[in-house]
Formats: sequence, C-alpha cells, structure tokens
Amino acid sequence: MSTDAIKPRDSCAASIFIGQRLKALAALVPAGSGRLIDVGCDHGAVPLDLLSKGIVKELLLIDINKEPLERAEKRATKRFPQYRDRISYLQNDGLKGIDCRSDDILLISGLGGETIAEILTSAFVDRDKTRPSRLILQPQTKQYELRAGLQELSFFLGEEQLVLDDVRFYTIIVCFNDNVEDSPLSELELYIGPGFVIKVLGILGRSELSETDKLLLEWAEKQADRLKLEGRGDAGRAHLAEEWAELLGR
Repeated sequence: MSTDAIKPRDSCAASIFIGQRLKALAALVPAGSGRLIDVGCDHGAVPLDLLSKGIVKELLLIDINKEPLERAEKRATKRFPQYRDRISYLQNDGLKGIDCRSDDILLISGLGGETIAEILTSAFVDRDKTRPSRLILQPQTKQYELRAGLQELSFFLGEEQLVLDDVRFYTIIVCFNDNVEDSPLSELELYIGPGFVIKVLGILGRSELSETDKLLLEWAEKQADRLKLEGRGDAGRAHLAEEWAELLGR
C-alpha cells in the first residue's frame, strides 16, 4: 500500500514522553482548570498533586470500590488538609448520575480500553448532555475499542502520547469536545492511532533518527508483531497486520 493512501490528520498530534506514566498524565492537565474528575482514582496521587499546585481548583474522585477512595481521602487528609473543602469522594459506577460541567477535565487511567469506552458511552450517549472540555484517557489494553467508542460518540481526538515508563509503553489519548468534523478513522488508524500512523510514516522517510524516533519505531514494530499474532484467528486483524507491515517496509 502506498503511503499516499493514508489521509493526513494535522489536527491529531502525537508525541513521546519518557518517564513516569503519572507525570505524563499530570502534564496534560492545563493550568487554571476548574474541576478535575478522576474515575478509577486509586490513591488519588495525580489529582491531589494538581490541586496542591493550583493547576485545578477542585476534585471529584470516583471509584467503584470504597477502598481506593479511603486511601485517597487518607492521603489528602494527611498531606493536604487545607484543601478538604475542595475535594469530593464518590463511590460510583463510572459517571452514572454525574452531571459534568462544560469546563471539567475528565481523567480515566489504568482501566481497559473497552471499560473506558463503556463508561463514556453510558455517560454521553445522550448528545444533549453536557460534556467535559477535555478527556485524558490512558487505556491499559484495547486501544482500538476505545478509539472506536470515541469516534461513535463524536469526541475529537486531539492528541496521542506514548509514554515509556521503565520498559513498558503506555498510550494516552486526549480528546476535546470541539465538535470538529473529520472523516471517520480507518481500521488501521483505530488500531494504531491516527497521530501515531502519520508520525511513524514521517520517521521512516528520515535519514537520521533521534532517540525518540528510534523508540517510536520500536513501538511500531511491537504493534506489527501484535497484529500478526492477533491475525492468526481474525481475518480482519490479519489484513491490518499486512497493511501495517507493508507501510513499515517489512
């Protein structure tokens, strides 16, 4: 397949962050944000740090289990007692019953891509419901299912980031509720990521590669291997494996 068959998507940026996954998530929250909603908050390290630095004004920490909320509240009480009036804790199934504000930042990390997609679909299938201004999503698995769900809900994929934390790559997807019209993502873009596809193809044409370029190509090769493995029992994935391998020049 010619690289001309890939439609450029200038609006979807792609980058690499080398360091801790939690720091990468925190760096994607704009300074001066209002409320940060963290679904699946665990111990609340990222949101509490953002609140203490004045990057966000208030927090809504949500988890389906009470133990993580107890850990987060214990952490907040010990380290940031002065902010107790700005933090709400809620044992809840995703965003069910939650009214989002148009300036909210929604953070969901550490869950499977299909689970994140289910949470978002349940919350925003009603197109008249108010949506957050920014979604910061870090799926542990099944990025394809998450991107497909975001596309179905008409969330705009604005940025994709690879995070190399120790020896593992993580994917972070940042979405905006800008109602930007764009053509549907291809199957390959849903699997690899539209920003990553363009980024990798640009690197392949370079004579000299930076360290981050090399890391991105290493990740791209891993995706090729994974697609090939998944394609053994799935004709659709087998086709994607061939398409991606051809683009990589394998």
